[in-house]
Amino acid sequence: MAEVFLDAFTDSLKLLLVVAVFTYIIALIEPKLSDKVRLKGKFAPLIGVSLSMLPQCGFSVVATDLYHKRHITLGTLIGVYLATSDEALPVFLTYPKMALHILPILAAKFALGLIFGYLIDIIYKKGARSVQHHISHCEDEYKITLMEYEGTQLVEKCSHGAGNDCNCEDCIKSDCPHLHSHCTSDHCEHDLSGKGILFYQHQKALKNKAKRANIKRFAIKPLLHSIEIFLYVFIVNIIFGIILYYIGEERLVSFLTSNKYTAPLLAVMVGAIPNCVSSIVLSELYIMGGLGFGATLGGLCINAGVAFLYLFKDAKHTKQNIAVFSLMFLLSVFIAYIFSLPFSFDTLPI
Repeated sequence: MAEVFLDAFTDSLKLLLVVAVFTYIIALIEPKLSDKVRLKGKFAPLIGVSLSMLPQCGFSVVATDLYHKRHITLGTLIGVYLATSDEALPVFLTYPKMALHILPILAAKFALGLIFGYLIDIIYKKGARSVQHHISHCEDEYKITLMEYEGTQLVEKCSHGAGNDCNCEDCIKSDCPHLHSHCTSDHCEHDLSGKGILFYQHQKALKNKAKRANIKRFAIKPLLHSIEIFLYVFIVNIIFGIILYYIGEERLVSFLTSNKYTAPLLAVMVGAIPNCVSSIVLSELYIMGGLGFGATLGGLCINAGVAFLYLFKDAKHTKQNIAVFSLMFLLSVFIAYIFSLPFSFDTLPI
């Protein structure tokens, strides 16, 4: 039994190294994207799906936040959800013999995100028009965050323009604080042109605050995120190790493959659990040979990290949120079975 814990720790440690590399890279990329990326216009689904390919689930939370505020369309949101890769890529990379298997999975998720993202916007034109109307009355200023689970960071800027005062039903229902905004002392730019003692104290305080923020963003947060993933994987590996110790890998794989026709549905149900553990479990089962390509793809398509938790935080639009989740579930089941048929519900012959 001691070997189970040792193997679990060793495998998890390998993943920690891979995750840490990706996490620090994403932390360096984030500032370059935060002020420049805007998910609007005809390229919104393409941009959203492209960013979702990064191995993290923070962007799916950002997309959910923007959807609540009517900054992006339903098609863009669904595209982001389908394309979100979460922790599947690092898991596959820790198994060199299976690493290439993640490439067709990611390619399929990218293509499916684009196809369904644009298709939904074509079909649901009312939603697209609502977003366009909202943006026309809104400053549309926000910062993209890839490693936060609290949505977008709003740009602190006062606005007194008459263009922001729209009382139509769409704008009133929106959660976007840029509409009907009022200037407060926390958001206004104050005249600090006088070079007095208070001015220099203020400037020094701002520099210290920025320095602490940079240490937190580029050093502490990536480390904490990597350790969190390590602990999740360690727990999952221990559970798998105990199961294999008492049951045996061959018997477990045989049990899973004997129920291959229900496996796609079960994989989607596991993937719907709002946590990165879902993508880890699905990836591990595929690597063991217990899940086929279609089932794994379907499960990873619906797995958008903690985005669904954030989606249902918006209690004002519960029916709309249920509709979004139901659409994601049905699409993922459809994808799981459609992609299972060409490979006879088995893994890819790579």
